[in-house]
Amino acid sequence: MKIMDLLEIKDLKVAYDHIEAIRGVTLKIPQNARCIALLGSNGAGKSTLVNAITGFLDYRGDIRFRSQSLRGLTTKKIVQKGIVQCPERRHLFDYMTVRENLILGTYNAGKNRLVDLDTVYDLFPRLKDRWNQQAYTLSGGEAQMVAVGRALLASPQLLILDEPTLGLAPIVRNHLAEALHRIIERGVVILLVEQNVKWSFDIAEYAYVLRQGQISQSGSRDAMSKDENIRKHFLGV
Repeated sequence: MKIMDLLEIKDLKVAYDHIEAIRGVTLKIPQNARCIALLGSNGAGKSTLVNAITGFLDYRGDIRFRSQSLRGLTTKKIVQKGIVQCPERRHLFDYMTVRENLILGTYNAGKNRLVDLDTVYDLFPRLKDRWNQQAYTLSGGEAQMVAVGRALLASPQLLILDEPTLGLAPIVRNHLAEALHRIIERGVVILLVEQNVKWSFDIAEYAYVLRQGQISQSGSRDAMSKDENIRKHFLGV
């Protein structure tokens, strides 16, 4: 029996002023996936690709979620279907509290119930102690926790994390990895968009490599870890 794809992208093209940033990308995330990594250096087109998936950019080609096309849907509708993006650089509201920033995650999702903040506080206990602090007072790691928690409160089926380790100290990255493993165990599929390949391979079981707007390689974590090109250009071996 064929496993249905959760997300399927075919021949995706995205252009800025007639210059193609994404040039014919095709990839799949199976329904039974846990975590898929989208790897690439700065400027490879990773954020452009995920912004097309989540409705922020126009594109040519086809993007389907659970076999249904996303073309023409607003970002709000895409969130309500189950795709939620945690953006690069977090985009918190500085003068709103931690709690207020978290609750914002429920709005586009169309939630009509009490917000279950305990789910987020269980993953990130530090936020429970800082629930009334304004976001601008948080450390980079704490701000990333809020951004991930806000995305989770939209009840994603597919959670897209765009450069979640950007600017984080190694110990904070380790804590984030532990939280992501727990999120995966709860049945959320993660698309991990990262430059930090070694950290990504501790979480993702499969990876695509994006170079100059095209998929240059793909494979399982084990195969990619042994690949000479990956080891040389991304793992420093």
